[in-house]
Amino acid sequence: MDVRELAADYAALLAAGKMEEAARKYWAEDVVTREAMPGEWGETRGRAAAVEKGEWWVGNHEVHAIRTEGPFVNGDSFLIIMELDVTPHGGERTQMREIVGYKVADDRVVEERYFY
Repeated sequence: MDVRELAADYAALLAAGKMEEAARKYWAEDVVTREAMPGEWGETRGRAAAVEKGEWWVGNHEVHAIRTEGPFVNGDSFLIIMELDVTPHGGERTQMREIVGYKVADDRVVEERYFY
């Protein structure tokens, strides 16, 4: 699959709020995710750990809306801009804007890197 096709489908899934489906469909077994923060979820290695991080995030936030822009493709990588309207459990409603970079190999996302 062409990186542009993968990136377009991945972005469409995210825009539809189907983050888990995008991960299931495209993440490599050895995917690495890197957040722009220290701590327990700062870096995860492997699909199981990345899924656990995603489940934690979804379980701790109420998502009111998601808006995406992109993908922006360059070679084996692509970027998606995400804007999220969320309320962290026990917190105040907030808007988040982040850029997420993805590296692709063998038709799978092998790295996900957050910038915010």
